[in-house]
Amino acid sequence: MGKRCVCEICTCGRHHCPHRPWRPGGDYGECLVTSYNTAYKPHPLQPRESCKPDQSALRSEEPLSDKTTFRTDYIKHPLDKPYAHQHEPYKRPDGDLDTLTSYHRDYTEKHAPPAQMIKHEGQRQTQAKFEGEPTYKIDYKKWPIERHQPKAQDGWAPPSQPFEGQSTFTRDYRKYNEPPRKSMKPAEANQMSDAPFDGNTGYRDDYIRHPLQLREAREKDPYKAPAVPFDGMTTFNRDYTKKQALKTESCKPNSEAFQSDAPLDDLTTFKNDYRKWNGEKPYIHHPEQYRKPEGEMDHNTTHRIQYKAHPLQKVALMKPGEGNVMSKGEFNGLTNYTSDYKPWGLQREMPKPRESWVPSNVPFDGTATYRAHYIPHSIAPTKSMKPDATALTSDAPFDDTTMYRSEYVRKHAEICPAAILDANTSRFKYVETDPQGHRQYVPLYEQTTPLRNSVNTLPKIPAGLVAA
Repeated sequence: MGKRCVCEICTCGRHHCPHRPWRPGGDYGECLVTSYNTAYKPHPLQPRESCKPDQSALRSEEPLSDKTTFRTDYIKHPLDKPYAHQHEPYKRPDGDLDTLTSYHRDYTEKHAPPAQMIKHEGQRQTQAKFEGEPTYKIDYKKWPIERHQPKAQDGWAPPSQPFEGQSTFTRDYRKYNEPPRKSMKPAEANQMSDAPFDGNTGYRDDYIRHPLQLREAREKDPYKAPAVPFDGMTTFNRDYTKKQALKTESCKPNSEAFQSDAPLDDLTTFKNDYRKWNGEKPYIHHPEQYRKPEGEMDHNTTHRIQYKAHPLQKVALMKPGEGNVMSKGEFNGLTNYTSDYKPWGLQREMPKPRESWVPSNVPFDGTATYRAHYIPHSIAPTKSMKPDATALTSDAPFDDTTMYRSEYVRKHAEICPAAILDANTSRFKYVETDPQGHRQYVPLYEQTTPLRNSVNTLPKIPAGLVAA
């Protein structure tokens, strides 16, 4: 074997010369300087015409016309005197006008002298010192208030009478047989009256209809046809005439699809970069067979050793004792509420019995609604969800097989020779860089020419190849 470049030395497919791409199938194609020449091919294209209009000024050989829109549209016509409508002469109505109004009748003129001006003498000031007591100090006096000691709670004693089974709701709220309420709808007999309908209204009594005089009918003037014949020419037809102009060219670009006679190149990035490799079946690690450890297992845990069972004691009652300290002397129950708000002699208004309700004479049998409707049923106790301790005393061997041990197996990965070409452990030595930009290496066991002093010393690449 002679000289080989990085593409030929690489075995993982990740290292290759930048100027020598591979093709599907393992063969190498033509060595080019850049990938632009292989991916982008020149096509015969014509530059598009600009859609921008010409910026040259519009010129014309015709003389300037002094005709304006006003001169062409508004033509002078003979004017006639407009027709003036003659109103009817005013005729004064017969009789005298009654000028008496409700304002003149109700609001009569009064004669009163003008109001006299009141002149104040100014603020009077006394030389003596003001000695007064505000209302706040008179009404709200400071009372000597003593601190009240809390009242001691009396000892609770169970009731001596047996429970009757009757609730407060059953005893206080009793059902009464109340008759239906009377309808508030008015009777229809009031609408069916035999009296004749009185149609007299204020309008008929106060406003009297007076006869109106007939108006004189004015004779209409006979129609006179115009002497000038009708001109059917309109402003639109006279101003907007047909002009001879060329059709405006479309600025829309050509929508025809691009066509080429060159054959289709099926070389894609996927086929160019990803080569097919021979895959091997992954190694499956088989775990070792479980072996029971020698000796006996110690079930004593930290919880069992440190936390020992203690006999439970009944919780002491936290009820306050009877030996509370009470103040000596009489209790002063005078408060602001007692002094300001005095009780009034009011009597509670007792409910009036309904006339339609009659109490039942049957004695109460002592059975409440709760006891009659709700029957007790036998219910099984809820099963405890606490796990039992059978797992701690199991004799089955411990299964330490995990997904990591079964699926993630350590595999031996070989190092690609192209990754360590410039290292001391490489089996290849650098020789030269050809004019196309390829780095050539020679195996150590086939070296016949003298090598360079340093492995990492590379020759200078021409500037033309670096720019490409």
